[in-house]
Amino acid sequence: MSATFRYDRPKSLEIVKSPKLSVAVIIACRDGQSKLDLLLASLSVQSYPQRLISVYVVDDGSTKKLKLPAIKPTKSKLIYFKNTDHSWGKTQAVNHVIKSIKQDLIWCIDADMVLHPDHLAQMMKWHHESQDYLVLGWKRFVAQWPYSPQQLVRELNSGNFHKLHPTSEGKESWESLITATNNLQDVTLESFRGLVGATFSIYRKNWVTLGGYNPLFKTGEDTELGWRVLMAGMRMVPEEKAHSWHLGISTVDQNTNTVITHNQPLFANYIPALTYLRNKSDLQWQVPENEVLIDCRRMSFETFKQVINQFLIGGQSQFKLLGDWKRLNRRYNVINDGDKEIRAISRFVRSDARFMLENLTGQQTLSIHEILELIQSTSIPYLYYAEGNPDQQIFYKALKRKINKSKNGLEGLVDTVDQRAFILYTPALNRARSTPGECYQNLQDQWGICWAEVGTFDFTKKLSFTNIFPMLALGVRGIAKIRRPRQVTKLIKRTFLVLRNSRSY
Repeated sequence: MSATFRYDRPKSLEIVKSPKLSVAVIIACRDGQSKLDLLLASLSVQSYPQRLISVYVVDDGSTKKLKLPAIKPTKSKLIYFKNTDHSWGKTQAVNHVIKSIKQDLIWCIDADMVLHPDHLAQMMKWHHESQDYLVLGWKRFVAQWPYSPQQLVRELNSGNFHKLHPTSEGKESWESLITATNNLQDVTLESFRGLVGATFSIYRKNWVTLGGYNPLFKTGEDTELGWRVLMAGMRMVPEEKAHSWHLGISTVDQNTNTVITHNQPLFANYIPALTYLRNKSDLQWQVPENEVLIDCRRMSFETFKQVINQFLIGGQSQFKLLGDWKRLNRRYNVINDGDKEIRAISRFVRSDARFMLENLTGQQTLSIHEILELIQSTSIPYLYYAEGNPDQQIFYKALKRKINKSKNGLEGLVDTVDQRAFILYTPALNRARSTPGECYQNLQDQWGICWAEVGTFDFTKKLSFTNIFPMLALGVRGIAKIRRPRQVTKLIKRTFLVLRNSRSY
């Protein structure tokens, strides 16, 4: 992976003349034989070498079993995925197939697409440039498609892809996000929405590292995967030259309220950026907003409570506490207990599942490299560290505001006795770890690191434009979806929820 700064990438790339990477095309399909036939016909005339393309059509319990048509890529295979009450749907069907393939790249496509002959070649130019890209194709929606597979192949071979449909519709909410983020280069926590599952490609090894689709999701699986892609520090690239037609209007757009109601509970659990879904709830979510690593070895019980209370009030956090916890199993004198502070800490949190104790012996000060090794990179966006008895004026959410504004990978504080407190941005840490070289140096080179003395740091509460962005993006997307007057009221309420949550950052 090339060591670029944050999400920088080439402005454009040319199609690779002598490509070498193999591609597994994954098409999960339930019924819809006629649309599948058109998709396979368009795949048969892709300009990317057919010898490097293997197509896997997964029949996910169709009413009438699907068949491979006469017009299809040379290496095409039909797999009947056995449905049960515990194993069914696109996510599990796709995961099942990918487990057994060996190609370099995975290209997931919806079964109701017609592709430009250069569609795959335009996507693959990015993968030949770097291994950390997830590339998104560009699609337009059409209401009618008056052609057969044979006619389609003739038109595509004649260079008439764009003449197939004089009238089409775009996805306004998605395109507005792409525009607002400079084609997903100016990344915020909202950028996970950029991953749309209709056509995207990714290195197979990255898919495996990410864990594939979350099988709990029957719709919205691409959105949740987008969150993990963002947290992994990968670069998402919308390739507007990878043209395609989507046959029919989006199912989500046709059943917006039903799909949203179905998805929101799981989204609330797995995507911390959707704070409006977690508002006014004390539930413990599957993926919290913060992970807090606290070195308790020289920390007083009172200081410990002051630190954790900042994270327990508003937002969601989980904690990893470092200390010589095994030492507490020894016999001790209640009156002259040399371990009374750390013993009080362990007893205070013993019944709360959000706190995990990790044994650490000795009293030596941890180096920054040792601390980074102890911090687990997950889908949690913000990672904190505190040690000793931090200055009481430290307001940890101010560090979050600072890192959101600066877009650095680490924002840290040092007090007069060299005690450290800092915040890490998970995408930055994961990107630094996945690049050859030393992690801390990569973090500095790729994202930026800023340390400040506690006395010089501004802890006052301010609402930055970075915090307002989710509200603005939400508003743009919401306006595009308004079809009835009552939707205006819902949009206003939802927007103010996002604004209120932004203030807490």
